[in-house]
Amino acid sequence: MQARELEVEALPAKTPDLIFRTAPNWTYVLFFAGLGLLHLTIATLAFLHRRWEGYMSVGLGAIFVAVGIISIRCRFEVTIQARQRRIRLRTGTQRFHYQRFVPFTNIHGVRLTLSQAPDNPTSRIELLCDNEDIECPPTSIPRQEALCLAVLMGVRLIKVSDGDEVDSEVHERI
Repeated sequence: MQARELEVEALPAKTPDLIFRTAPNWTYVLFFAGLGLLHLTIATLAFLHRRWEGYMSVGLGAIFVAVGIISIRCRFEVTIQARQRRIRLRTGTQRFHYQRFVPFTNIHGVRLTLSQAPDNPTSRIELLCDNEDIECPPTSIPRQEALCLAVLMGVRLIKVSDGDEVDSEVHERI
């Protein structure tokens, strides 16, 4: 083995899976909850004026509030399964979800996009595959996470930045 190679096959038998989860999409949650509360308010006023349209608003309000509560539990999850040498992509709740698997052999690189814009300081990590780019959930340590993923999968790490300030900062930390 040369100095810069990694023996990935020699992982311990009980290597835990690395899981990245997104936070709930609060825009959906607040939209559906607000729409549900609006319909329930309309239903209350309709019942106070003895109008039958209140029943339809109660039904719609209950449905929208339920969708708002369900959308709190909906997440996107990227799981790195090192022992099986694959990535599991899961969308949905803990019990009801859609999942698919991408083997490490389909991944060609890890792209780290750094931005130091004062109004939007963001970073993105993407796994580059044959027909798609899989975006990882946001993290507070993007450089370390991208390096860990690239080493674990045995692929190239590609860094993209919007200026020299980021490049000099990265080289100073390394």
